[in-house]
This record gives sequence, C-alpha cells and structure tokens, in this order.
Amino acid sequence: MTPITMVEGSRKLDPVSERNVAERRFSALAAAVREHEAAVRRREYSVRAQDSHLYRRLRQICGEL
Repeated sequence: MTPITMVEGSRKLDPVSERNVAERRFSALAAAVREHEAAVRRREYSVRAQDSHLYRRLRQICGEL
C-alpha cells in the first residue's frame, strides 16, 4: 500500500507515486499535443513555425527522433 499523509487538506504522495503522477500527466500532455498536430495538418492553412518547433521538441523529449 502506498503511504499517504495529509498536509493541510491535500494529499502528500511518496516519491514513486509522485513520479507516476508526473509521468501520467506528461503522457496526457504529449497525447494532446500529438492530437493537435494531427488536427492542424488536416486544416487548409500551413503549420506555424512555433507549432512545428513544439512538435519537434516533443518528439525529442519522448525519444521519437
């Protein structure tokens, strides 16, 4: 069982649980960015340079390049 302590009404997670939460959040963010990238590609106008840079950085961070 994961040890949890209450601190001023909020939950304090152990380091492993904190990392798991952070990884899930990052994965959800990455999925949202990929979904946005796909939606932008379907549009008639071109992808902005800032968006292209963001997509490239996400792939670098995720080790997909």
